Parts: sequence; C-alpha cells; structure tokens
Amino acid sequence: MLFETPETEVRPVGLAQETQRGTCPICGMGCFVEVKVQDGIPVRFKADHGSPHPADCPRAGQAKTYHNHPDRLNFPLKRVGRRGEGRWEQIGWDQALDEIAAKLARIRDTHGPEAVQTLGGSFKGPGDAACWRWANLFGTPNIMHQGKNCGSAEYLAEWSVYGTIGVVGYWPMPYVTKCAVFWGGNPPVPGGIAAEKAIKAARKAGTKIIVIDPRRSEAAELADIWLRIRPGADGALAYGLIHVIINEGLYDKEFVDKWCLGFDELRNAVADYTPARVSELTWLPVEQIIEVARVYATHKPGIISFGLGTVELGNATNATVFGKAYLRAITGNLDVIGGQLLDDMPEFIRYREELHWDTLLDHPLRKRDNVSAGRWPVAGVGGMKTFREAMARVHPKGPGPAFYMMCTAPSAVWNAILDEDPYPVKAVIAQGTNSLVALANSRRIHEAFTSANLDLHVVMDHWMTPHAQLADYVLPATDGIERPNLGGMWGFGNVTSAAMRVAKPLHERRDDYQLWRELGNRLGQRGQWPDTLEEWFDKLLEPSDITFAELAGRDMPWLFPAPPTERRYETTGFATFSGKVELSSSLMKRLDYPGIPRCEEPGWSPFRTPDLFRDYPLVMTAGASSPYYYRSQHKQLEKMRRQHPKAFASIHPETAGKLGIGNGDPVWVETPMGRVRQWARLDEALHPGVVHADGLWWYPEQEAYEPHLSGVWESNINSILPDSPDFASFAGDNHLRAHICRVVPVEAGTHFGAD
Repeated sequence: MLFETPETEVRPVGLAQETQRGTCPICGMGCFVEVKVQDGIPVRFKADHGSPHPADCPRAGQAKTYHNHPDRLNFPLKRVGRRGEGRWEQIGWDQALDEIAAKLARIRDTHGPEAVQTLGGSFKGPGDAACWRWANLFGTPNIMHQGKNCGSAEYLAEWSVYGTIGVVGYWPMPYVTKCAVFWGGNPPVPGGIAAEKAIKAARKAGTKIIVIDPRRSEAAELADIWLRIRPGADGALAYGLIHVIINEGLYDKEFVDKWCLGFDELRNAVADYTPARVSELTWLPVEQIIEVARVYATHKPGIISFGLGTVELGNATNATVFGKAYLRAITGNLDVIGGQLLDDMPEFIRYREELHWDTLLDHPLRKRDNVSAGRWPVAGVGGMKTFREAMARVHPKGPGPAFYMMCTAPSAVWNAILDEDPYPVKAVIAQGTNSLVALANSRRIHEAFTSANLDLHVVMDHWMTPHAQLADYVLPATDGIERPNLGGMWGFGNVTSAAMRVAKPLHERRDDYQLWRELGNRLGQRGQWPDTLEEWFDKLLEPSDITFAELAGRDMPWLFPAPPTERRYETTGFATFSGKVELSSSLMKRLDYPGIPRCEEPGWSPFRTPDLFRDYPLVMTAGASSPYYYRSQHKQLEKMRRQHPKAFASIHPETAGKLGIGNGDPVWVETPMGRVRQWARLDEALHPGVVHADGLWWYPEQEAYEPHLSGVWESNINSILPDSPDFASFAGDNHLRAHICRVVPVEAGTHFGAD
C-alpha cells in the first residue's frame, strides 16, 4: 500500500481526540488527509479517500515526520556574517518585516518597483497567489515561479492557437475516451494511486493508451504503445504525426474547413517530416510512427496530455508544444466530452480581480516591462496585453492562470542582477524555491545571490536549503495542516476546494499570505489586505455566495461547474483574434514570432552539434519525477532516502559494460560545462545511446554553507546545464532535458563538481 502507516500513535490519557479533514503538509498540492488531533496536536494522518483528491502517494505517509521534523525552520533569522557564512541572529517577525519593508521602499524609490524580483517554487496555492497579488499592487512585473519551467511554453502555445488550454482533458474517461496520449509526463508518480487507477480503468474499457517517453516509466508500463523517443526529438515526432494524418486524410476535414485557419501553411511546414526522416531523428521505427498517427486520429475522442518533459527541451520545445496543439485541433478533439475539454475560466472565486492584474498593467509607478520581455515578448506585460486583446470577446476578464503570460525567464533575472541588463534587479524575495538546485546554470545563480549588486535577498521556506543559506533573511513558513487552503488559486479551471487549518502553527511559523499582507501594509497597501487568510478566502468566494468555513464543512468540500452539454466554441467562437483555431497564430506574429515555429534540435544534439557529440556521445534526459520526492524536496525524510538514497545515472547495461561501469558504481556525468558525481543504475529498457540523470539533488546531511552548501555541487545535474538564451524555448524556459553527455567511472581521490 503506498500510503504508509506513521509511527505508533500517541494517546495521552484523558485528552479529547477528534478527526479533522485537512491538506497534506508534504508538497503543497492540496491533497486531502484525515488528521487525528489530540489536545490540538496532530498525532495521526491517513489519506482522505472520501475526497476526490486523497493524499495517497508514498510521501504522504511521512506527513507527521515532516510536520515535526527537527530540521524545520521555526524562527525568523537575520544574516550577521557574509552571505553563505552561516552566521545568523534570531529576531522577531516585526523586526524582520520592518527592516525588509524599509529596504524595499528605498529600492522602489531609487530604482523603481521593477527592481524587485519574486521567485516561487514548491506549489503553495494561496501563498503563490498572495505573492502575485502583492507584486501587482507594488508594481513589479518581475514575477518568476518554478511553474515557468513546468508549463509556460505549452500553455502559451495552446492560448496562441485556440485561446484556452485543455487542462480539463488530462485524464481519460472510461468508455468515452478512445485514445489517451501521455507525452512528457508520468501521471502515476505525481498523481499517485488515483492516476494509476484511472489509466487502468480506461484501458480496461477499451481506451488506447500511448506513452511517449525515453524511459520505461510507470505510465509506459500501463500502455498499449510505448514510444522510446530520443530525448529532444519530440518536435520532429509531432510534425511527423501531423504529416501522416494530413497525407492519409485522417484529419477532421469538416472541423478544419469550418474552424481552422492556416491549414495549408501547416501542411507545408510538416511536408519534409516523412516517417523515414522522423524515424532517423527520433530513433523510433517507421512502423510505430505511422501506427501512432493512425491510432490517435481514428480513435476519437482522444486526449494528448500536458507534460513537463515537453516544455524543458530548449529550442526543441517550440515545435513540440505547438505540434501537440495542432494535433488536438486538426483531429477535431477540442472541447468534446472524452476529448480535450477546454478549460473553464474561474468564476466560483474572484481570482482575477483579487490578484489585481489590471493594476499591474497600468500601474502608475511601473515604467518598464519585465527583464526578459525584450528577448521573449510573449512572456511580458506587452505579451499579456496582446493575449487579453485576443481573448477579449470570449474572456473579457482575461485568462485564468495569468501569471504564465508574463513569468520572467530565469536566465534574464541573473543578468539583471549581475550586469544590470536591461536594468537593475536589486531585491529578490523567494518562497519555497531551491533555485540553485531547480534551475539551470547553478553557478551563475550562486554568483547572482552572492553579488554585491543584490541589496536584499529574503527566503521563506520550511528548510534551510542551499538557496536559503545565501539569504539575508530567512523566514519560517507553515505547512499544509497549519494553514487553511482554498483550491484553484492558480486560476486553472472553474473548480475550487476548501480545507480548514487543522493545527496551530508550531513555534513562529507563519503562512505565506501574512508575509505579503504585512509587507503590503508597510508599503502603502493598507486597506487592500484582509487580516487573515480565511477572511481573504471569504472575499474570494463571494461570487458563490458561500463562506470558506461553510464550503470546508461540507462532506464534499468542492465547487464544480456543470459539465458542458455542447461545444461552446460553436456559440462563442475561439478566444483568438479571428475567433477560429489559428494553426498559424496571428497573436504570435504580432509579437514578432513565426506563426508556425520551425522544428529545431536542442542546442547540443547529435544532429545540431555533431562535432561536440563525438566527445559527448550519449543523449541525456534528466529530472524525471521520483515517487519519493517532490522535485528537490524531502531529502531530509529518512524513509524516503532509504528508497532513493542518492542521485542515480541510469544507463543501458551494454553501454555500461563498454565503459567499464558496473551497477552501483560512482560515475562522472559530464557535459561541456563540467561534471557531477552520480551512481550507475543499469536499465535494460533505456536506448543504449541514452542516459537518464537524476535531477534536483542536494544532500542535507552534508556540511551546510559555503563552500559546500549541503552538497549542492556534488550531484546536481542542473549545475552543468546551460541557461543561454540561445538554448531556451520561445517562452524563455530553462533547457533542463535533452542534452549530450558522457559517463565515465570515478577514480579514487578525484574531485567532483562543475569545473
């Protein structure tokens, strides 16, 4: 059973016990748990299987350990030594907030509000939304979140082509969905037992399950067809599938004729991507490429999933994410039950108004776009205005998850700090993000965070991560059972859920909302912020005529829209300038991009850089999700570490044998930027020319602070990956997968880390 039973339950004599519903404290995704509380103290957790979203992953079994862990941050800290030296003074919250607000005011008055950059990481729901709200009221367009590298490019492509996103159509509906393509994602790991059951039920009911992944993932184990694609060749595959579907007349001619513009331009764009050529580029058999095109086009309705793996391919991302959108459209799978249902705008909660996006767009103090908009205009204030203009007829309030429209490209942040290009960023406020581990070119991030150009660096987190070790102020955050939660705070879909706070925060932990409220009140936003998170939730829920407590107290504490009874675009048209699906996007052309992206190889690849490939003769994918960790988190949890104790480099046995590498041997994984140490894991399912390197690694048990920073340089694959703008997607995402590398045995006594 995935959900482990926690330690022996403590039952103090004579104290009242009660069971409450809350959200799991582990990763912030808001999965529901039942918590036994004794005298106000949570003593036992289990998954709430009466909810639609139970916490049933392996990590959730460690909820009690996580909540009470001795390494949790519990008090505000102020740096008194050099950055990274590890000398701190424990201070009170009021002192911390007064000092931080005073420095922010000076920076705003001297350099403008744009000189403040926010960074987000682990999904925090209300904390993320409160951050964006504060930034919009303050006037800074420099908002960045790890979601930038998880979905930005794919969502922007969908918005550009058909004006909304198909998030709702992620799961197959048994007996209705006829084909489900999981591309760039592995649902049974982040989705737990519920995702695995959904896929199994759909396949049993006759749904064709197709998985596109270089690894034989958990999802691939459940598939009818697994495509073991070369990392970085996804765009070529997408264009190849479209080529087959068009050439064999398998597209939905009626839908294309009535609702699509640019079909002939698309036909020309994919003309050279014959099955034979695509086979050469993808390392897939010709027959399999043709089979998948036919199965997807003829088994309708069908879905193609969103996937992190397809937005982290650098230059190769562009054709991949647009290609997925084109496939959904030309097969007529948009906005149909069992197919790619289009995302509802959030109406149950006053999300868009309460986040004050309009305030930012016309803020009197904001004079500049964000620091990355000059290179990637699709992800700036100007880009958001263009999207809103295109969507206005169908979505007059603008899109739901609007921050994706203008999320700062990470590489531009470090340029703005170090080179003051295009203007200075002088302050960074980070919530729950371990940037040195999670983003590319960690050495440059380290240089930025230790630069004298940076006047203020604040981190609010659960742990003293390598990132936090470089901060000026470190603030302790509550976890999921210490704060109330309202779902839908990212603006995806017209769905929301509610869960009350289960326990009072331990020590001096505070919820992230209070950070932004208190800073806002000190910086001219007094009157804009309700006193508590619960009061803000009440305000958000006013359109539904229900209070937060009332919703959380329901047996089923969710608000869902009624399922659509017809294809809504037939009444409203699509939310594009033309009202149709724009296979050649007029919106992208207005922002000086091509209407249909060119299919490109990643910056380093066997085909783009063949000379370099001779020295680095393996193709590397990296960072696949582990069931035991949520991104870079949970390395402190002993039971999880026993399952996955260190960073592994998976390699085919035949390749390992030629290199003199045995299972479990320490190896160097090397790119043109340097090398890190991982441990070999033999995997017969991998292509002999492919390596999978574990991403997001650090070692909390190792020495903290400079120069070691808890082992951040030892195994962290992102420390040897480039963040050059020339390698990024059209949206500015980091290129975190599909590089070239070599793997060699570690010799005794040799050093590790990026050169």
